[in-house]
This record gives sequence, structure tokens and C-alpha cells, in this order.
Amino acid sequence: MFFVDDGYSGTNFNRPDWQRLLGMIDEGRIGIIIVKDMSRLGRDYLQVGMYTEMVFPNNGIRFIAINNGVDSINGTENDMTPFINIFNEFYAKDTSRKIKAVFKQKGNAGKPLCTIPPYGYLKDPQDKNHWIVDEEAAEVVREIFRLCVAGYGPSQIASELERRQIEIPIYHAKRNGIKLPARSDGHSPYAWDDTTVSRLLTRQEYLGHTVNFKTHTKSFRDKKKMANDPSEWIIFENTHEAIIDRETFDIVQRIRDGRRRFTPMGEMPILSGMLFCADCGAKLYQVRHRGWTHEQEIFVCASYRKGQGLCSPHQIHNVQVEAILLHKLKQITAYAREHESEFVELVTKQNEKELNRLMRDSNRELSQARERIGKLDIIVQRLYEDNIEGKISDERFARMSATYEAEQKQLEARAVELETAIAEARAQRLNVDSFLGMVRRYTDITELTAEIIRSFVEKIEVKKPEKVPGTRTKKQTLVIWWNFIGVVDIPEEQAEQRETA
Repeated sequence: MFFVDDGYSGTNFNRPDWQRLLGMIDEGRIGIIIVKDMSRLGRDYLQVGMYTEMVFPNNGIRFIAINNGVDSINGTENDMTPFINIFNEFYAKDTSRKIKAVFKQKGNAGKPLCTIPPYGYLKDPQDKNHWIVDEEAAEVVREIFRLCVAGYGPSQIASELERRQIEIPIYHAKRNGIKLPARSDGHSPYAWDDTTVSRLLTRQEYLGHTVNFKTHTKSFRDKKKMANDPSEWIIFENTHEAIIDRETFDIVQRIRDGRRRFTPMGEMPILSGMLFCADCGAKLYQVRHRGWTHEQEIFVCASYRKGQGLCSPHQIHNVQVEAILLHKLKQITAYAREHESEFVELVTKQNEKELNRLMRDSNRELSQARERIGKLDIIVQRLYEDNIEGKISDERFARMSATYEAEQKQLEARAVELETAIAEARAQRLNVDSFLGMVRRYTDITELTAEIIRSFVEKIEVKKPEKVPGTRTKKQTLVIWWNFIGVVDIPEEQAEQRETA
């Protein structure tokens, strides 16, 4: 009887035929095991030694390695067997190291490391390191992104794709002659799941980028892939044709970060996850009950709901926010469409002013932190000298120096945060063109939808109501942060002209 595990590494003992052999050993059906050489049994010297020195003898099995001259019955060359196993493992380890070096060189050169391109792409027959668009699958990817922008969650998208009888990636690849790990029988070729959809929605490859070093393995023995932190990824931009444009991709990522929940009362309203308290920064909770009309639904500050005194309610009705947002959206899109050059200049000036303020405040705080860190070094040095001279006790020195060192560590951590914030502010570039692209896409906005809101709006800050002087009424202000351009104030005269025209 032959046992063959083609395509499996000798460092891995979880091989199909090897497991079948172990099962027959447990049943007492094996008397002799013959291999070409010791490396064919395995390249992990500890496990090979366990089988040859313990498992086989305890089960009365004769073991023969032909090329190594090993025969457990007559003890031929058994003294050398452990060393042979060590050299076999060393060979596997050395080979793994060389393969990793080749992959690292290839990855750093911008060539894709994955064997099979992501769903939506195929290998270029003329250049295996270049991907071309698989139009059939690419259209499915575009539809997945469209559905997400329209307010569908991953599980809802999966159900919709299954309803439309669209093949899952594995079956699509199989139909096109691409070899992938086999899916167990009995599963529908249309059984999409939310995990697959979520993974597709985050792949930067659809922007036309090559993303390398997303995973690693712990050792040459363990082939299980572990995810790397995104900071360790290396991204090469515009290496192949994009399937998804940058604006749509960014909108989807924001939707995923603040996704709406589906509850027993149905899907959350279209503004869910978009409103924040202008005073404490917490999200505004959606409050609704069975039997309430939409006009009764309200938002309330999360901090206020957690405990009285943490913040004020900042209560506001859904319909109020929707009316203001729709009005402001029509206003800004109309101005951007009719006065494009003035709009670009306005956005640039307003954001530069805010950017300069942020830079100025951050630099001032950073300078103060560094100055204090320097003073603390001098204070600790003097304390040490006073302790040596006997002016302060060892106990007091330890207590005081620990306090100063703790303060210094906090300041150093804050200094790092400020340096990062300043670097990001310097690197920030206004993407007015992206906002204008959204304006051109939605030429006539008559009502709010989840798709429109998430396309244009990053977040909405709600200020607490303030009493209007001389009246009994209260005024509540909303600050709308638009995608790509931040907060923008349209000149009042332009807005009034449009409304009276």
C-alpha cells in the first residue's frame, strides 16, 4: 500500500495520507513502513524522532529508510538517525529563508505577491505580474460598492447577490479554469456570506493599487497566515486598472466605520451614526419606539444618557436635521455647480485658515511640552545630587523622582501625538475635485437618501439649544462636515440670491 502527499511540505504533519497512515497504525494494520529517505517521512526532527523512536517501536512497526541505510530491526545506522533528521530540518529552514528573501525582494519591487489575483481581476497572459480586469466579476464588485453606498449592510448585500443568483468568487474562478481550494459539496454556488462582502469592500486593490506584505507566517513549520498591521503594508499605487474610483471607496470606508445597525424595529433611520455632540464629542443616540411616527423620533447625546451631569441632552428631532441638511445640501451643490471657480477659492481659503490655526496651536503646545521635558531632566538631576549629598532621604528621592518621571513620560507621549498631528496637517491636501465630482453625479437632489447623505456628509455636529435674546424661543445650530472639504460657509448673499430667484 502506498501513501503519497503531493504538494504538502515535509514540515507539516497534518497531511491527508499521513493522517490516514496514523489511523491504520492505531488499528494495528501496519507492520512495515518504508521510505526513500528520512526527509520523505518529514523535516521536523522532533516529530520525526517521536515517530521513529516511540510510536513505531511501541506499535511493533519496522521502519526502513532506504537511501539513509536505516532499518529499525537490525539497528543499521540508528545512531546517525537523529543527526540526519536535524540536517533535513535545517535544509527545510534554509529553503524557507531563501524563499522569503525572494518574496521580500519581489514585494519591495512592487510585484504582486498573491498567487491568485483578487476577485475582479485576472492575470495578464502576456505578463504574469500584471492584472487585467475580469469584467464579469468587476461589475459584481461595482454593484457591491453601489449597494453599500445605498445603505445596504454586508449581510443584506450577500442576501441580494444570492437572490440574483450571482456566483460566489470560488465558483466563478472554478468556471474560468482557475484552481482554488475546493469548497465542500452541498453548498450553493450562490451562497454569499457577509464576511466575503466585508473583505471585498476594504480591498485597496480595487483602486488600482498593489498591496504587499498583508500577512506573514510564524515559522517555516507553521504555514498558517497571520495578518500584519496595516502600517507594515507596502502599497504601490496605480499598478493596474482600477475598478472602483477613490471617491466611492472613501465613502464606503466611512460608511463601514459608522455603519447603521439593523434592529428588531427594522433598519436604523438614514441619519443614524452621523450625528455628534459639538460639546463632548460623543455620538447622538437615536431614540424611537414602536408606534412612534417619524416626526416623533429624536437624537440625544450619548454622554447625557449615560449619566446626568456628563453633558446636556442636545435633543433634536430627526425631521429637523433632515430639513436643515437637505436645505444646506441644495445650497452648497447649487453654488458649487454655478460658481465652480469661486467655490474652489472659497473652500481653499476657509480650510487653509483652519489648517493654520491647527498648526499654530499644535506647535505651541509641542514647544511647551519639550520645554517642560527639558526642565524635568534638570530637576531630576538636582534631586539626585541632593540625595547623594544627604539633603533628602532615599525614600523621598524615590517618591519625587517617580512622580517627575511619570510626568515626563506623559509629556513625551503627548509630544509624539502632536508631531504626528502636525505631520498629517502638513500633508493634508484639499480634494475639491472629488466633491465637485459628487456634485456632477447628483444633479438634482430632491430628497435625502442614505446614499446621498453618505456621499456628501462626513458628520454633523449638534450644538446645545441657546435662548434667542429678547424672545422665549431657542436656537439650535448644526455644523455640517462635508466629505473631502470639511466645514464650508457659503456667502449669505449668494444663498439669498438663489432662494429669491
